[in-house]
Amino acid sequence: MLSKINLLINVSLFPIQNLKFYCQQELLDVVDYTGTGSVAKKKRENAQRNFRRKLYAELLAKASPNSLDEINLMIQKFYPMLSSEREAERYGFVPLLSSDKVLNIEKKLYQHYFYILEEFSDALFSYRDGDVIFKYWKNDANGHKRWRFIDFMDQYNGQDKVLFFQALSRFIPIDLLIALHHSKNNIHEPVQLHEFYQHINLADAPLDDILARGVAENHIHASAAFNFSILWQMMMNGVYPPQYFKKFITNHLAASSEVQEYIWTARLLRLIMSQYLRDAQAGYNKSMNEWIDDNLAEEHETRKLLNDIYDHENSQFSPLNMLKDAIERLEIMFMGTDKEQSLDFIYTIFPEHQYIKTYGENIFLHQVMAYKRRIEDKANLSSHYEYFFRLFFMYTSIKNEFYQQVTQPTVLHGLDFFRGYFDSATDGMKRDQAYFTIMLRTLFQNRYLRKIELRISILNSEAKNRRNLLHILESYRRILDEDYKVNDDPNSEFPLIGIVYHLIKRPDKLDKDSAWFDEDRNHTFKHLYYGEHQETYIKQVQMVQQLRKNVPMTTNFIVGLDAASVENHTPVQVFAPVFEEARDSRYDALRIVDPEGNVLPRQSLFFTFHAGEEFRHLNSGLRRMDEVIDYCKLHAGDRIGHGIALGVDVEDWIRRNPIVIIPRGEYLDNLLWIWGVYSRTTQLRTETLVYLERRIDEMARYIFEDVLSAGELRVSTLFNTYKLRFKRIKDEVNRVYSKYKNQDTGAIEGSAVPLQGIKDAEDRLFVCYHQECTLTKMNEPIYVAMNEIERMMAVDMQNYLIHKIASIGVVIEVNPSSNEAIGEIDSMFSNQLYNIQSAGNRDLSNILVNINSDDPMIFNTNVSNELVYIYYGMLQQGIGREAALDWIEKLRKSGMETSFIRRTRSRAEYLRILDMTIQALQDPYYC
Repeated sequence: MLSKINLLINVSLFPIQNLKFYCQQELLDVVDYTGTGSVAKKKRENAQRNFRRKLYAELLAKASPNSLDEINLMIQKFYPMLSSEREAERYGFVPLLSSDKVLNIEKKLYQHYFYILEEFSDALFSYRDGDVIFKYWKNDANGHKRWRFIDFMDQYNGQDKVLFFQALSRFIPIDLLIALHHSKNNIHEPVQLHEFYQHINLADAPLDDILARGVAENHIHASAAFNFSILWQMMMNGVYPPQYFKKFITNHLAASSEVQEYIWTARLLRLIMSQYLRDAQAGYNKSMNEWIDDNLAEEHETRKLLNDIYDHENSQFSPLNMLKDAIERLEIMFMGTDKEQSLDFIYTIFPEHQYIKTYGENIFLHQVMAYKRRIEDKANLSSHYEYFFRLFFMYTSIKNEFYQQVTQPTVLHGLDFFRGYFDSATDGMKRDQAYFTIMLRTLFQNRYLRKIELRISILNSEAKNRRNLLHILESYRRILDEDYKVNDDPNSEFPLIGIVYHLIKRPDKLDKDSAWFDEDRNHTFKHLYYGEHQETYIKQVQMVQQLRKNVPMTTNFIVGLDAASVENHTPVQVFAPVFEEARDSRYDALRIVDPEGNVLPRQSLFFTFHAGEEFRHLNSGLRRMDEVIDYCKLHAGDRIGHGIALGVDVEDWIRRNPIVIIPRGEYLDNLLWIWGVYSRTTQLRTETLVYLERRIDEMARYIFEDVLSAGELRVSTLFNTYKLRFKRIKDEVNRVYSKYKNQDTGAIEGSAVPLQGIKDAEDRLFVCYHQECTLTKMNEPIYVAMNEIERMMAVDMQNYLIHKIASIGVVIEVNPSSNEAIGEIDSMFSNQLYNIQSAGNRDLSNILVNINSDDPMIFNTNVSNELVYIYYGMLQQGIGREAALDWIEKLRKSGMETSFIRRTRSRAEYLRILDMTIQALQDPYYC
């Protein structure tokens, strides 16, 4: 289903979202029936071939069509005038008589684009209680309207329409669809946009009532906690940091690598169109090209640049320096030299709308629709229409192209792929107070939000971390003053915030030799595998805990610690001593005394860990989750991020992965972990034990045959060494070498003990994990066939872990959109939640869960809509609405109750604590 939806969207919207068709000329050539002779016919045939060749290439790269015939039929469906002369004639693009002239071809084409977009918006959106809502019911159930383009939705079953909306909203920004819907439904006054930003309420009325009780966002990365509208506003107003585009890397779907050039082109077009719309609204009645001649008579270079953009005769965008110069001159001309302006220049051009709380882009699109209504039916203004809307669709194509560079579609799983979108959207963004204000204000547009935990990185000094925290809390306080008016009513409802610091997983090199390690020389930690990383993580944790200790009021807001990013980069073993350091009781106390002398409880630090999200082998994901629980010592109330492996259907996963490619060392760790789990049960099958020990022996012999004899490579020895690796690396290396330093090992005076001098097999094995020759063998990829015993082991391990987590009370952070895009999940409705919880929630194997959005910028979502996606998935699976609503209410409450923001205080008391925390962070005494 998803592949068909993806293909349909790519075909239906290609003229306005694909920069390969940016100038529209290829399409205009296809429908150019002004000539009737053989030369004209040949020209059209060539244009048709070129158009199809280009479109086929794009669709084969971005979608998965069954055949070219399927593509051709879709072209005929959505763009019949491009499919054949007969269809073009039916739709008025061909003169009926040879003497006739077909006028306004370009206008007809652009009107056709609008027809398609209007049908999409009509099918997807409606209004309720002052909100724009998702039209979750069947389109035109009474059948009184004949749909030209979206009749495919009649073939959808149940909740498939939700999948279409989600796919579409990850493909283009929906603001244009909303503007068209407003225009079509006579919402013409700009005031109607007040407090509308980007949020579309996906919930039906009963579900909306449940969400209105309050939701918690417990897994969101602050660096991607804004939305595309904010990012686009930054781009269009040039307020992004200088290094942003230096770090921007286009993805494999990019139609152009000239990102900076096309962004500045869009800025220029938006500025020119906005000013023209301002004048047209005031009574100017000439076309836009005439307006350019009238207003830019002395700006020869700018006029020429705009004409070049309009014609776009070559495939490249105009030079960057020319675009920048033109914009600088026009800004001075239209807005003066005063640099003090609103967040969006749209409000400078339309100052009468400054009181409206919405994005400037919504005001701009509203003005575009007003202009469209004024001139669309006036035949004498067709040239006005054609000129303006060619530029408008150029602008729209650029905007949609950029959107696809920063919003991740579901075309490839894995965090490595996701990182490309994450980095493009967020790299180079300056994390200052202005950023945090915009970010928090964006998140708080979800008016049902009651608690939010922000995940931020740990900076390299306590002073920098203190300053960063101060910026966040000051931004938060400002929003509470300006938007929630807490100074007038301190007990008004507003979201509570907490900070979760995350450690970033990073890979290490293999060129290691522990013999070179000397604890007294810091630079030698790099000779231990992950030794340098581990010590860095420990220092980061110490900085966070020291901040909590030095500024006790911050314990009310620094609530958690996390380990995040690419799961395959850093093994759990590295983090076990790090989390142990963070839990050390020397950092804790029972009470704190605030500056006014009040005694308050001291909130402890809670813990979460990204695990089971991305895995080469299902058992790898399960093992890491179990390791986190056992060795990072997660307790009831602590959490695991994602945990996709826990709810993946094993049979389905094996069907898709009959043979797995995996590093040899990772596979050996999986086998040893499974052996350890089975050793604690009496239900182990003989054939499984024989297979398991034979495979362990095969892996171990290959890796360690040069340093251990066959007699020493016992499974118990290997397993004990596996457990030993969860201790602090430097301490264990020192222990081993100290143990044999004064013995007759053959070592030269002053040098490290050679491997052959280490008598104990477990000690020798441990040292091998810090030797290049061993690490090289461990990192070699091998193939593992998912045979029947591998299948049984995966089933057993999944069942074991489900019951263990349910019993302990560790919470799983489920992020539906993120899980679908990154993990081993086929669609939103196949989320792991449905396999680790049941509707009645009475089974002992039910696991505590909270629902979150993860990265709103990348997945175009928020926590309320994530709960709605889960709800529609329940309905899709045949669960009745009453049972589904009950289940969602439990998930909503679970999100609130499993938040690390623990204490329940009055809002007035909370504000008092917030103010004292800000004051303490500002105090130079704590610097």
